[in-house]
This record gives sequence, C-alpha cells and structure tokens, in this order.
Amino acid sequence: MTTSNKNNLGELAIEASEIVSRLEQIAEGVTVAETAHNQTTVFLGLEKRHTDEIIKIIHDLISTDEDGEPFSFLSLDSVTKLVMISHTLAVYCGSLERPILQKLSTRFTTDTTRWITQLFGFLDCHAFYHEDHLEGLVRVTKMMLHSKFPRYSEDGALAFTNSLPTIYNSVASPLGTVQHLCRQLGLPLDCIRPVPMNTYFGSQYTMDVSALQKIISDDVSEGRVPLIVIADAGTPITGHIDSIYRIKELCKVHGAWLHVRGHSLAALALANSHQRNGTIPPISDSLTLTLGSWLGIPGLPMITLYRIWDSLNNPNRSKQVGVSRESTLPFLAGLNTDHLSRRILALPLWTGLQSLGTEGVHSRIKEDFLASERLWTALDRFRQIRVLSPKPGGESGTYTVSELISKPTTIPVLLESIACSVVFQFIPETTNDDYQSKVPSYYDKLNSWLGQILQLDVPQVPIDICELDNIGVVLRFCPFENVVGQQPSVDEMQGFIACLEQQLVILKATVHHRESFVKLVDASPVLKIVDLPDWAGLGGVRYCPEGWEQLLTDQAKEELNHLNMVLVDTLRETDAAFSLGEGVDGLMCVRFGMLTPESDVDKLLDLVIRVGQSVEENSKVLDSMSEIVKKGIETATLDLQKENEERLWQEGIVRHIPIVGTFVNWWAPKQKEAGGIRGRSLNLTQGVVESTENIYKYHMQMGQGIATGGITPPAPQIQKPIGVSHSRSSSHASASSQQSAVKLDGEMTKLSLENHLDKVDNKEIIETNVAAPS
Repeated sequence: MTTSNKNNLGELAIEASEIVSRLEQIAEGVTVAETAHNQTTVFLGLEKRHTDEIIKIIHDLISTDEDGEPFSFLSLDSVTKLVMISHTLAVYCGSLERPILQKLSTRFTTDTTRWITQLFGFLDCHAFYHEDHLEGLVRVTKMMLHSKFPRYSEDGALAFTNSLPTIYNSVASPLGTVQHLCRQLGLPLDCIRPVPMNTYFGSQYTMDVSALQKIISDDVSEGRVPLIVIADAGTPITGHIDSIYRIKELCKVHGAWLHVRGHSLAALALANSHQRNGTIPPISDSLTLTLGSWLGIPGLPMITLYRIWDSLNNPNRSKQVGVSRESTLPFLAGLNTDHLSRRILALPLWTGLQSLGTEGVHSRIKEDFLASERLWTALDRFRQIRVLSPKPGGESGTYTVSELISKPTTIPVLLESIACSVVFQFIPETTNDDYQSKVPSYYDKLNSWLGQILQLDVPQVPIDICELDNIGVVLRFCPFENVVGQQPSVDEMQGFIACLEQQLVILKATVHHRESFVKLVDASPVLKIVDLPDWAGLGGVRYCPEGWEQLLTDQAKEELNHLNMVLVDTLRETDAAFSLGEGVDGLMCVRFGMLTPESDVDKLLDLVIRVGQSVEENSKVLDSMSEIVKKGIETATLDLQKENEERLWQEGIVRHIPIVGTFVNWWAPKQKEAGGIRGRSLNLTQGVVESTENIYKYHMQMGQGIATGGITPPAPQIQKPIGVSHSRSSSHASASSQQSAVKLDGEMTKLSLENHLDKVDNKEIIETNVAAPS
C-alpha cells in the first residue's frame, strides 16, 4: 500500500475517532448550546457547509429532543468505538479498485468465518453475513426450494403445482417471522404449518415433537414436501429450548432442513475445548447468531452458519470430479459472500473479535448467563412470584454456569442447564405452588404497574413488559439484549431485589384491601364502583348523591362531573394518593392508588363521603344564593318600574313631552327630594330588597346600622323579603340561567341596584354590582 493510502486511512481513522469522541460527550452530560431540530431542511441550501458545521448539526440532533432537552446516553467502551470506526473504514475500502477490494473482502470474511466456526463448534460450514435478522432464514429456505424443486429457477411458483412446500414453525414464535418468509419468497400462507406446544410432557413453552411428527406424516401422505423446520434454542420471550436433537432425527427421516435460532445458542461458545475435535456433529443444519446483541456491541452483522451439503451426504466428496448440483445451491440462494460487493460486512465483526479475543467473547457470554442465574435464584424465594423461564442447572438445579464451564459437559446437558432470560409474574396467593392458569385481568394491571416502577427506580436492571396469550402480562429480563455490553453488578442486582420486595408489600396490601373496598362501596348509598380498565390501583369510585341515577341528563352529568372534580381537588389537599379518573361511561370519578398494609380503607371511604357531602352542601348554598340574587334582581326591577310609572303620573305627562316638557320644567322645576326614585339594595344575609335612601342621605356604609357621625338612621322606607325554595331539581333547572345571568362574588353581602333616568330618551338603566340580564 502506498504512503498516500496509509495517510488516507490514518486520517479517516482519526477523524472518525474524533467524531465518536464528540458524540460520546453526550453521555458525559455536556450541554448543547442550541438545538438543530428547529432548523429547516426542506430545501437544500445553495452554499456548501463546512464539515464541522455538519457534524455539529448531527451532534445536536442526536443529543437533544425537539424541545431542546438533552438525552441521556451510556458511555461507549473501547471495543464499541473501534467497531464504529471500522464502519468508516469499510466504506473507504469500497472505494478502492476491485482487485484490492476483492482481496480485502476475502481476507476479512475468511478470517471471521474461521473464528466463528471454531468458537461455536460448527465446523465444516459456510457463513452468510447479513444485517436483517431474518435474511439468513430467507436465503436458507430459498436454498431448500432450489433443492426440493429443481425447476424452481425456471418455473417459479409453477413448480409447486403438484406438491406444496411446507414450513414448520412453533406457535410460540412470532407470526410475523413466517409471514415475512412467505412474502420474500412469494409463497402462499398455506405453506406454513404451525406446530402446537407441549401440553403433557416437557415444557409447555416448547414445540411438541410428537405433534410435529404426526403433522409431517400427514403432509407427506397428502403429497406435500417437508421443506424446513424452524426450532428455537431460547424461545422469543420465555427462553425455553425445543427438543432440538429429537427434531433433528425427525428432519433426517423426512429429508427436511433444520434451522435453529435463539439466544441460548451463545452457550455453544462456552463448551470445553476437548469438544472442538470435529467429531461431534453440529446440532442443526443451520444457525443464526446475533453476536452484536450477545456481546453488547452495536453495529455488528448477523451471521447464519449453514453446513456444506456434501459433508454429510457424500463422505468421499474430495475424490469427486466436477461440481455437484448441491454445491451450487448456496449460490442460487444468494448465500455466498460476494467479494466484489462494495461493502465488506465482515470488517466490523473482524475488528471486534480481534479486540475481544476468545477470552473476551467467553467472558461476556458467561456474564450474560450469570446475570440470568443470579436473578432467577433471587426471585425463586418469593411465594407470589411465578418464574416462567427455565431453571438454570436443569429441572433439578444440579449445575451452575461456572460448573458447566469448568467441567466436561455435553451439548444437550449444556443447553438444558442454562437460561438466556428470566420471565416472572406477580400471581394471586394460593396454596398450590404450581400455579399454571392465566392470572385475572386485574393482575395484568398490577404487573404492568410493577414493571413501570422497576423501570423507573432501578434502570440498572433493564426490564421489559411483555404479554403472553395464555399467561398474561409478564416482566422479562434478558441480558442477551442489553446494548450496554456490561451486565448489572451484584450490588445493583441486590438493589433491584430490595426494590421488588418493597413493591410486593404494596401489591399484596392493595390486593388484600380490594375485597373490603368493593364491599364497602356497594354498601354505601352515595358511592358507586367505577370500572377503570387501565388503572392498577385499588379502584375507582364516583360520588353520586341519592336519587341522581334517575336524573342523569346531559346537564346532570356535567354537574356530577364538576362535583367529583371538586371532590378530587379537595381530597388531594389531604392525601396525594387520590386522583381524578374517567370511567368507561365518560363520567369522572375518584381513583384510589396503591395502599400499604397500614392503610384503613374504611377511613378512606368515610373521608370521601364526608368531603363529598361538604362539597355537595357548598354547591347547594351557592345554588340558593344564586336563586336569591336572581329573585332580588327581578323584584328590584319590578319595583323600580312600578315606582317610575307612579312618578310619571305624579309629575304629569306634560313634563315628559319633548320641547313642551323642557319649558314646563324651566317654569316649575321639580323637587329633588319628592321627585327622585329610590334605588334598591339586596341584603343577601337577610334575603330582603331595601330602598337605598339611607345610603346616600346619611352616607351609611353597607352592612352597618350607624351612619357617619353616630346618627342612627330610620329603617328603609321599602323592605320586601324574598322567599326561595331550593331543591336539587330547581338547581338543575336554573343552572344555565345562573351561568348567563348571575356572577356571584363570594365576599359580597349586599347588592346595590340604582335607577337613573336618561335625560334624552327617558330609558331606564339599572346599575348593579352583579351582571344583570341584558
């Protein structure tokens, strides 16, 4: 390689390292001055941008959200940094001349394949590197189509006219896997045969081999062609392992291909070196390895290892002249590595494996299994925790991960003695230790709440919330999907167990109080139980005064919602455990949260009733006061109109005739004392409408009986009591008029109503301290 090429590689490596270091500052809490989310990128700018500016934009987009808040990221280890830099170098290699590129691709791919096959004991095989986790399975299935249907290349789907290819997959596997397989290969969904799980013998989460045997036999008798069986070494959620060796024998009898996938395949790298003599056959025809997930290194490709066709069918293949048809099948399916491709997928894996070494790979995989073993052992002592994942050390718990590594162990025993994940669930208290049925729906809410609390309080132990059809909501810990690359320490695991133990006390107390809670609510005449589908607390109640069930009109529902909202606001001043909820009927309610063993449900419900009654009484007082104000305004308006009419007759109509009235008023002026109209004031305390002459004549303050100067004024000349009969029904009828006609000030005790006569058009204007109806 020339000096200029070496310099280019060095500069690329340095620049990539600097970029990774700048992005790593995000994990160290370095704040970003401004965000790039608000910068428009609809149109490409005319002027070019500097490299530093572009990198800064990427840095801002990665480090902050749309509101400018910084994200929290985990720090990167040296191996991960090297893998990231190798992606840059792989792109650079793609720009080289084809002979050089082919030479580099062959070297990197050959080395990586040799290391992988030695690590996992799958000798005499080929490797296919891919980025999509299902791509390897698609290519292997395509290879089998070419094998079983020789005219598949020429005829396509017409080759299946007489016999349909059949793919066997466990019902525990995601349905999207086989659907993707059919879409990519153009196969009808009728090619998929789901295999049930065990019911009587073995784990209920693994494939029923007897049922598989019967299904394959029936398919053969019907003219179908068994194509491939997809088995799991670690089912997607619970982590159980199918009976791979029994399935392998069954596939050999019917000429089907066996493909195995799952996190438990990582245990093959922990087997002792004495098993690496090449005499032990591989456990299946092909494997899919997700090393990036297992080692905690992002950016690594997936690997599908598949056996060489002639290695089993023709032991004397080395003496054969020419190329057999079977040896060309991987090329037809696209399983061969294209060394002329502009991308070298194996380069990041090549750098990562060299950086770790064999001991590093073994150490990380061992830590993954140890983390599962620690958590499984810690959870086993809780009576109301059901662990659904396989028990480390087998059913008897004879072995530990450390013993499996230090002592000679066969691969079947190895696979049966490890657990790639830990799945557990909070279940009802029962005398039967073997609780197998699905938990009630309320426990699904409790488990979901428990998972969210653990995610917030102890994020060092990553927990996923999953749902199984026949089990319910479960919590899952899978160290093989931990992108950090470092498993929780012993102290962090102990902290997780301590937090779990505290939450279990709360869960048990809540379940214990729930039965009495429902009984007490049913016995109360004013409380109604409310169904809250997504609420994991004690439950929900609605305060509903007696007789309201028959009056739930739209207006009554609004008032009932307002009553419960005010009730929740008042209760939260006493205890923050209360919150506002909404039932399936759309009405508001009071939600009770989780309880402790010391909580008294009877007192809590009594508090709700007392506060509800207080809020209801306050609402009645406000309704009554609103009615008084309304009646007072009406009474004052009628009195003023009547008094104005009397004044007109006393003064004479002539005074109010235009032009003539002006001359008469000039010739004989009106007397202010006798001709004025007394205003009206409303005494809310006594419910009386009074005339206002004392206010202006004696300058007497509202609410006082003594005028300025110590003079006791006479009683108002006009006093008219207002009688208001209040009821809930009347308040319903007046609710809309109250909102539009009356705005009540709580501190006001009297309302002054003053009448003035307009000098121009003789229109009457009533000025009040409340909003009078227009």
